[in-house]
Amino acid sequence: MLSLTFTALALLSACGPAPEPLELPADPAARGAPVGVRTVTLSGGLSLEIWYPASDDDASAAAEAVNFNAYVPEVFYEAVGDFSFPAVSGLAARDLPLRVPEAPYPVVFFSHGLGGARVQSIDYTTHLASRGYVVLSADHVGRRMTDLLPCLLSPPLDGCDLSGTVEDPGPDDVAEALDWLTNQSIYEESWLYGAVDLSRVGLSGHSAGGGTTVALGEEDTRFTSLLTLAAGGSVERDVPTMVMGGECDSFAGEGSVGASYEALQRGAWVSIAGAGHLAFSDLCALKLDELGEELLADRDDLNDTLYGLLLQLATDGCPTGAPPPSCSVEEYGDLNEAQEAVRRYSTEWFDLTLRGEARDLSADPSAGVAVEIKGL
Repeated sequence: MLSLTFTALALLSACGPAPEPLELPADPAARGAPVGVRTVTLSGGLSLEIWYPASDDDASAAAEAVNFNAYVPEVFYEAVGDFSFPAVSGLAARDLPLRVPEAPYPVVFFSHGLGGARVQSIDYTTHLASRGYVVLSADHVGRRMTDLLPCLLSPPLDGCDLSGTVEDPGPDDVAEALDWLTNQSIYEESWLYGAVDLSRVGLSGHSAGGGTTVALGEEDTRFTSLLTLAAGGSVERDVPTMVMGGECDSFAGEGSVGASYEALQRGAWVSIAGAGHLAFSDLCALKLDELGEELLADRDDLNDTLYGLLLQLATDGCPTGAPPPSCSVEEYGDLNEAQEAVRRYSTEWFDLTLRGEARDLSADPSAGVAVEIKGL
């Protein structure tokens, strides 16, 4: 497969536009190339978002806002009334041409958390794309915001689907997406023909998506680097794995993340002071607690148990949330600072493990970040 990929790239270079070298900032937390985004629906119905480096000629292209309202089922609007989520910058422009690579791009797959969506961690996914990675993220049916919202009322509305809390749909979805990408990389009519290096494939996920990363990364040797965000679970396979978490996470505490690190053969542990569960996503921008207070809190038909759980999840790490007693601070740390740390260490990690670049993860750590490394 690797030889086919390089052969295809050579043909592209000979017959098409000249490759455009990536000239990246030295600071790994700084964005690099412009980013394009495309949405693909596979034949079985799986929806994928794909972010990728675009040409410098497209640097002025307008970024498309992420429309989280599209994840609200109509039946929920009918039950609670109209509302609108705040606009979230997508940090990528729709359907730009792929930047012609000098060598095929490494690939990173991202898996979203419970109540999230494939576009929930835009700052993270678009940053990796800007640094020269093709990044793919699937919607996991049974784990999306779309599936959980109808379950907040009792009896539940049509479309309520909690199957993702019983059996993880993520491994099958990500494996299907990788199979699709494999075919696209050798299909001459594809915009991805010859552009991705399937010997350098990373897998990452947030929260429940971190569970997907552990489960699939343990079994599928096509993934050569793993990175979990705010998640527990142990990887025993000899594959380089970074576990990144927040000091003030109520759902994946330092004890859980630390135990995951201890089980690794080779890996790194990054802990961000003052960060909560959603510091690894862009979901705080939706202000879900304010929306819940306005539309749901006083309803007689509210599923109080599920609402309470999702309310805690929706504020953990956000400015309106409250850190757990075990946290060293009384208020969550600055989200921008936490996201900068996520950008820096994820970039350094994948540059080290997928590109083979020399990276000293423990050198000059970001403020409030602790790093441990073993076996590397």
